[in-house]
Amino acid sequence: MSHARDPLQPGTSLYYAFQTAPVARRAPLADWIRWWHEVSAIPIAVQDAGVAEKKLHWWIQEIQAAQAGSPSHPLTQRLRPGTDEAPPVALWNTQLLGLISQLGQGRWLDEVARASHALETTGAATEGAAWLLGVRSEAGLRAARELGRPLRQAHQLARLGQDARIGLLHVPISTLQAHDVKAHELLRPQSSAPANWPQLLAHLQGTTSQELEAFHGQVRQLSQAERTALTPMSVLADLQAALIATINRQGDRVLHERIMLTPLRKWWISAWSRRRRS
Repeated sequence: MSHARDPLQPGTSLYYAFQTAPVARRAPLADWIRWWHEVSAIPIAVQDAGVAEKKLHWWIQEIQAAQAGSPSHPLTQRLRPGTDEAPPVALWNTQLLGLISQLGQGRWLDEVARASHALETTGAATEGAAWLLGVRSEAGLRAARELGRPLRQAHQLARLGQDARIGLLHVPISTLQAHDVKAHELLRPQSSAPANWPQLLAHLQGTTSQELEAFHGQVRQLSQAERTALTPMSVLADLQAALIATINRQGDRVLHERIMLTPLRKWWISAWSRRRRS
């Protein structure tokens, strides 16, 4: 049932963030990350929306079976949803229902809808990761969940042109209108970028940067133990901040190819980020 490459393979941002987690917590955290990537790949990897919905409903049934003590998938067998050690079942189901709602959704009408969906999907995933890292305070879990929004935005910005070519437009219509950029100019980019593309790009990078920095501000208000527990997420936030800053400097290149940081730069940023919080 796997649709995606291993998200924790060396060289990925998740790999470098994951390396900062306590060794004792890595096994369940790795399983949770792999489960999230397994299910989140379905809406994009499975072209038939009906088939994709069936696969996601299979996972809903699998979570129910796991709660009843009869999981069939290796990841749910190890993570054991419904037990105190696993992220709350609501986080599993919120992600799956959010992904189902994404099917057939080629674009968002406004920023509110996009942000809400990001919290339901990536936000629930980051909250679950925080749970596995030992965070239990309401403020700590809320910070982790809200981090899902800028992480999702950064990921989508890096894939903007790549996904546009298959009909997925991650910039809400209201945002395009506010910057006088037409949807077709991103879905079918020409050799030259839209006239107002620099302003739109600066807006996308700026709002995402602000939300990443807001996460760091929330973390600074937590206890020392929870600040330490959330180190992997702080590292991931710094990696994504560097990524979107790089995209902003590249101008219209992201309309034609996916932009990524080199593994060496990711390693350096993760090491710097970890030292800042030690």
